[in-house]
Amino acid sequence: MSTSNATGTARLSPLSPDLTAQKRAFVEDLRMLFCSLGVSVRRYAARRHLDASTLTRYLKGERLASWDFVATLIADLREDGSPITLEAEQRIRELHREAQQSNRPASKRQKLEDQLAEADEEARRKRAHAQALEEALVDRVQRLSQTEARCHKLVVELEQQARAHQAEVDVWQGEYEQLGREFDDLQQEITYLKEALAVTQAELIAAEDQCHMLESQLETVQGLWQEAVGVPSLMAALEATDRSASIPELLTVVSDLESRTHRAMASELVTSVSKSRNVHEVAALLAGLDAAGLGSHAQAALPVLALTRSISDLGLLAAELHRSNLIDCGAQLLQAAVQLHTAQDIAAFAVALNQQELCDHVTVLLGAFCATRPVAHVLDLVTVLAPTDLATTLPHALRAAAAERSAQDIVELSRTLGAHDFRALTSALQAAAVATRSATDVTELIESLSRHGLLQDADFVFDSAQSRSTGHLVALVSSLRMVRNHVAAAAVLQRAALTRAPADIAVLINDLRATGNQTLACDVLIESAARRSARDFWALLEALDEGHREVRWLLEHTARTSSASDAALLFRAVNEVAPPSHAEIVLACTLKERPTGHAGHFLRILHHAGAAALDLQALGERARTMAPTAVASWALALASVHLDGHLDIVLREGGAARDAGAITILLRRVERLDSHPVPMSGRIFSRLAHACLDLMSVEDLVGLVLALEAASLQLHAATLTRSARARHSGAFTSSLRKARTKNEQKVLSTRFWRSQSDAPDLAPGSEEAFGAGGAGQASPRTAPAQPRLLIAARPGACCAGPLTGAGKLMRL
Repeated sequence: MSTSNATGTARLSPLSPDLTAQKRAFVEDLRMLFCSLGVSVRRYAARRHLDASTLTRYLKGERLASWDFVATLIADLREDGSPITLEAEQRIRELHREAQQSNRPASKRQKLEDQLAEADEEARRKRAHAQALEEALVDRVQRLSQTEARCHKLVVELEQQARAHQAEVDVWQGEYEQLGREFDDLQQEITYLKEALAVTQAELIAAEDQCHMLESQLETVQGLWQEAVGVPSLMAALEATDRSASIPELLTVVSDLESRTHRAMASELVTSVSKSRNVHEVAALLAGLDAAGLGSHAQAALPVLALTRSISDLGLLAAELHRSNLIDCGAQLLQAAVQLHTAQDIAAFAVALNQQELCDHVTVLLGAFCATRPVAHVLDLVTVLAPTDLATTLPHALRAAAAERSAQDIVELSRTLGAHDFRALTSALQAAAVATRSATDVTELIESLSRHGLLQDADFVFDSAQSRSTGHLVALVSSLRMVRNHVAAAAVLQRAALTRAPADIAVLINDLRATGNQTLACDVLIESAARRSARDFWALLEALDEGHREVRWLLEHTARTSSASDAALLFRAVNEVAPPSHAEIVLACTLKERPTGHAGHFLRILHHAGAAALDLQALGERARTMAPTAVASWALALASVHLDGHLDIVLREGGAARDAGAITILLRRVERLDSHPVPMSGRIFSRLAHACLDLMSVEDLVGLVLALEAASLQLHAATLTRSARARHSGAFTSSLRKARTKNEQKVLSTRFWRSQSDAPDLAPGSEEAFGAGGAGQASPRTAPAQPRLLIAARPGACCAGPLTGAGKLMRL
């Protein structure tokens, strides 16, 4: 059977009839590949510097072709424009391996050729594996150094914080120990006092019993004495004293009753006098009792006095007590009035106090009433006083209600006052609540007002709450987020970033970070960058850097967590006012640690905004100094948003202008990071390949192809090979072939058959025999080294026995 190619230019000899099935299958596929070239056997043998008869034996199956010959044939087909598929190439490789296994080596040369091919294939695999391990090692070393730097930074920060707080800890430890000693002392004193109290109580019981017994005896004796002498009773004497005694006499009687343990009788006397005497005498009596240490009788009489005397008398009495500096008695009088009188009476009392020019008393009286009485009573009081001159005191009175009442009461009071057109008082009440209550209470008040439909009041409270300190703002934001009012919390921070001084904003950011609200701190920074002037924003950065050195951490965290538009805004703002290193933090962190799509959107925004960092010349200078891994991140980000001009600059300056090793690392990194739904590594390599073809020489392109093959980037290597052949024609093909075969040993060379370093020399006259029994022994005597081929080629050098394949080759 004979086979011819499509053009009929060559006719192949028929297959050898004694081929095994495996070898026949391989030879048939090899003949089909050769026929696809469309050249004759002699022409192809001349092209590849082969013996035509050897090529004929390959195609007939009489001799098994080496894999190098098959690989060269496949490469010629690819160069000729008729490439075979990877599956077909793999199939031929499997057939060749099976044919090798079924074919007994015909000669020592064939065996050595097979071993050489296997060793070369193993070397290629080891080289690719070593390249991958080197890349992994570089990546792990880089990550290790970064981790060590972060750990060192954290250790330094911890040491600084420990040193900063150690002094405070020592102080608190000393105070704690002192308090412990005081606690022990107080415990001992309490135990002692408890024991003393028990003894004293027992003695008191005995003394009380003795007093009761003596009182009974005294009353009995006094009754007998009065009956004998005709003196009136003690109560009759007290009633007479109440009606006619002067103030000094009354004080004497009260003191005498106190000394005789008639305390109840003394208090009754004081109360009776307070109800019947005029205000001046009552005030004098109360002052005298306080001076004599009998103030308890005066305090017992004040509630009755407040309930029984007229409002005008109460006003005069309050004035007298104030002039006598009886502060406690005056406060108790006001307290009793608040508890016992109606809103109308309290209003009249306030008017009376105002007439006596006791403005502070008016404020205390009305404030206590608004803070303790029901909402309806407060409304009655406001209604009575609103038309009077005391209307100006109502806002001050409502401050007490705002400070003391619950949020529900404040809402009810606000709604009631608003329904009766007291809007000014409602605003005063709510403003006082904002100024005096905690952030949690203010949040509860806002939520309660909103639930009751008082949205305008809720907005007023919300706006007023934002004028307090930064610490209160942090607590307010936390409270709003706890009730899931994230919109209001964001509004608080936005207003603070817009209206507060840069130093206050820095304190706010630090407080937010300290309370675990790092994202909110970043939001405040972005809002400040967007809405504040360049001068204010720079002042903010300086304040952050001076206080706790928070700028770097804040910029990195903002770049990691914010959107692409916010990160671009922050980059432009920082680049405008701060040193370039600050802006580089945002840029590097975004490109290195954010997803490819996010980084690409970030760069597109900067490009549309005309950022200097995206200028083509500046980008080229940046790419020259970047590591291959950083170039890969930039390339993927630019490719994801189709900034092709910028991508070409980065690939040209950061890739094609470098050596083959850097380009290989770049491509491996691109494939590892490419997670886009539509893979971009192919497009990036295509543009990089065009740049390499423009910049690299033929030798550099050959080195790059070999580096890509060693790194298992076979597809990229094949693509670059086709492009280089199309660009440089035969020069690249020849250089590539030389580079691939320059380290291969030729089977006809002396180096292949004998090592140059350790091969033994043959003695003169010795012979090498190759027969069925093996090789002869060499003489122990040595002679100058000679190539074995020359010795074997001399006449008579071979023995008369049958020669092996290697011996035949030497004889030829």
